Amino acid sequence: MTSRSRRSADAGGTVPIPYRGLEQFDLVAATPGLGYCVSGERRYALDLANDQDVICLLLGGIVGEAKFDDDASVALTFQAESSAFHPKGGNVRVKAGAVKHGFLAFSYSEEFERQADDGNLGRARLSGSRNNIQPEGIRSLARYARQRVLSNESFSQLEVQCLATLVYLETIRHLDGMREPRKAVLSDREFQLVCDYIRQELDGNITCAKIAAAVGLPLRVIFDGIKTRTGYTPYRFVIEKRIEAALHLLTHSNLAISEIAFACGFSSQQHMTAVLSGKLGKTPQRIRKAQGGLAD
Repeated sequence: MTSRSRRSADAGGTVPIPYRGLEQFDLVAATPGLGYCVSGERRYALDLANDQDVICLLLGGIVGEAKFDDDASVALTFQAESSAFHPKGGNVRVKAGAVKHGFLAFSYSEEFERQADDGNLGRARLSGSRNNIQPEGIRSLARYARQRVLSNESFSQLEVQCLATLVYLETIRHLDGMREPRKAVLSDREFQLVCDYIRQELDGNITCAKIAAAVGLPLRVIFDGIKTRTGYTPYRFVIEKRIEAALHLLTHSNLAISEIAFACGFSSQQHMTAVLSGKLGKTPQRIRKAQGGLAD
């Protein structure tokens, strides 16, 4: 899970607070196959680019604003004793103004999911971020976790593993059983228009709203249509297009790596290096050298 720094006025409108990742919270730790944190009760501004599936277990209610991928920011109440699922490849931004008891957040490795998944994970991811998931099993787990947090006793590694596994299974199975509205579908022509726009504007700031305006389709049609056709959120789909373009320029041009980064819409050479390394396990320099290109 990674974060990007931004500034935001808190819900009280007086003190600017930075958007940060999960590292801002009281406890951030890891156990085999899992990352987890306990948030505490203070206000926060969270900006999370998910490189793993994340499930939050809400111990109490949280009131604030939320933005998922390229959707608009909306007022949202995360209900007490519920869970929230945020699939990998997406982006979540939450500004919390009122926090009661906080939450536990679990990030799940691919190895963990291979062992735990019963075939429902793929379908759950296609639905995007989901909040206020409240089967009785989740409510019971939230009550148990809240009691443990309020007791100020540390979670044992085995306890975290068991709790994370149960939260995962209860959340994913409940999502799979929920009936979803029919997703919008982009025609071949409409999808080509979307891809053409992304390619033409790759060096700029591409959002769902801008794509929708450019091709003359509703925002929800763009979001759901890209997800249905590719399996990616629009945010992640644009990242994949940036990666494709960067790989082409690294292996078929003599442009400096810093120039390639900006031409492909990355905020810096370091940003492109981090994305390519995370995706391919190779830096731009190694990719270029492997293809016999010029090194910077």
